[in-house]
Amino acid sequence: MAMAETVRLPEQQRRRPLTIASLPEEIMSEILLLLPPKSILQCRAVCKAWRDVTSDRAFLLTHHRRQPPQRLLTFIRDVGSHHDDLDILDYCVEAVDFRTHQFQSLARFTGQDYDCSLEDSPFTVHASCDGLLLMSYNNYLHLCNPTTRQWLWVSPPALQHDKVVGLYAHGHPSEYRVLYYREFGLGRTFYITTVGSRKERRIWPHSSSESLRKWLTKGTEDTEFNKPFLFHGNLHWLPQSGRQNKIVVFDTLDEAFRWLHVPFKMHNVSSLLEIEGSLAMSNSHIGSSKVDLWLLQDYKHMFHYDMKGNLLEKFQCSGRMLNITPHILQESLIPHEPIIRFNSTGNWA
Repeated sequence: MAMAETVRLPEQQRRRPLTIASLPEEIMSEILLLLPPKSILQCRAVCKAWRDVTSDRAFLLTHHRRQPPQRLLTFIRDVGSHHDDLDILDYCVEAVDFRTHQFQSLARFTGQDYDCSLEDSPFTVHASCDGLLLMSYNNYLHLCNPTTRQWLWVSPPALQHDKVVGLYAHGHPSEYRVLYYREFGLGRTFYITTVGSRKERRIWPHSSSESLRKWLTKGTEDTEFNKPFLFHGNLHWLPQSGRQNKIVVFDTLDEAFRWLHVPFKMHNVSSLLEIEGSLAMSNSHIGSSKVDLWLLQDYKHMFHYDMKGNLLEKFQCSGRMLNITPHILQESLIPHEPIIRFNSTGNWA
């Protein structure tokens, strides 16, 4: 009986190691999605296959959605040693991940000192959306991606007389709009500009509620807009003076305002936040260690939680005038057409 022949692979083929480059594209993509944004940028220099995978828009969108939300902090820092009085400050923006307690430096502008008692800081973070920051320094408005270090001057609005209300995406994946208002006497008029267009469009405060239309155009101190909270693509503002049982919502799709009712008048509301995909409000009690937390699910069903305000973690800032902003950054490598490469006008950390 004839013996079965044994098939032997060539020596070179048997010793060939399994490399990541030989992995199927689906597996390689899942591995690369685990990397932080800066590592993704470095991977593009390894080989063409990695560059193609990490430059694909679907990959970048998935990677963006997996990034942890980070709260934005602003502070100022003296330039030079303690013995030098240069009257020059660094205006800094950092992001903190409260889960890992890690800080990340995002941006820095360097300029002259200012009188802190007058509250006329030349630097402001106005909004954050899709990994982009809307910031102003010395009345110049900048839209930037701190992850890719790309930026664009935004004009209009003219910050000498315009007040920025919010930033939002609209329609096209790379189209972003800035909502702002201009006061004329005792009235207020709202405008919208598409980033990169250098044009503005006047809008009336469209709303099905007559009381809201009057409230928006009133222009008095009790209708001053707080910094908005971007949730599910819409802009939200905390209850205002005399309206503690209502939240103002700007629907960015219809570009119209509306009221969002809460169950009763809330005093000392400190912030809007997102908890497990739901809009929430925190309400502090003066002289108490308790915080009320209200969750609004689908804008309809509400659940009330009473939590003790125990100190969980203490953070130390390397500067002064620390401000915990209401803005959240979720890093993104998605390219945005209107934004051009940052030049030497500003300083990045």
